[in-house]
Amino acid sequence: MIPMSPSLTYDLGRLQNVFKKLASPHHPFQDQAIKVRDEISLDWCRRAEQGGWFVWPDTAVPRGPTNGKLSASDWRPQGMLSLLGYHVGEVLPLHPSIRERILEYAFEHHLPPVADVPYFHEWGEPRSARRLQKLANTLAALARNAKRRNAAALARAIDEWEQDLMFLYDQYYTDLFHFGWPATQPFEAQLGKQTLWDFAFNFQTVAR
Repeated sequence: MIPMSPSLTYDLGRLQNVFKKLASPHHPFQDQAIKVRDEISLDWCRRAEQGGWFVWPDTAVPRGPTNGKLSASDWRPQGMLSLLGYHVGEVLPLHPSIRERILEYAFEHHLPPVADVPYFHEWGEPRSARRLQKLANTLAALARNAKRRNAAALARAIDEWEQDLMFLYDQYYTDLFHFGWPATQPFEAQLGKQTLWDFAFNFQTVAR
């Protein structure tokens, strides 16, 4: 588990309440929730700068393979998305609208400066190509790994990861970014049969 200070634990708890309120379109405290969300994001930005976690942003897409493989640092007991409260599957079910609010936060706002500096920097700056690529690659790799392990038993989790990838693609990727969008089929199966969902994404990527 990622070691956390009491203040960070408190902020993460507040953020979970924010996501629930923002997931309800007509919640009476939406404006208050947005204010709390933005305050937490700004505070994490300041902590990152003060603690030396800050990295100057750039506009370049990271070079290297775009096949969506996770680096060794991604395989940790608790990653950034889990820290923000993102879960899929039967054990910790989460409504799709709440998952989407978490993913929106993860792309658009500042992340908590926790774990280790290299892992933190892998996520890049808010709204950057690096941030979206990290999010997409993480979800796609989790889905591929689950398909290798036990696709039938993990069917709900796989379906929700793929739904969330579609959400990120529609919400942020289309017409804005041009890095290769990851597929969720295991690599050894990609030259064989593919799901219609994977084929559509790969076709659109090549077409660009």
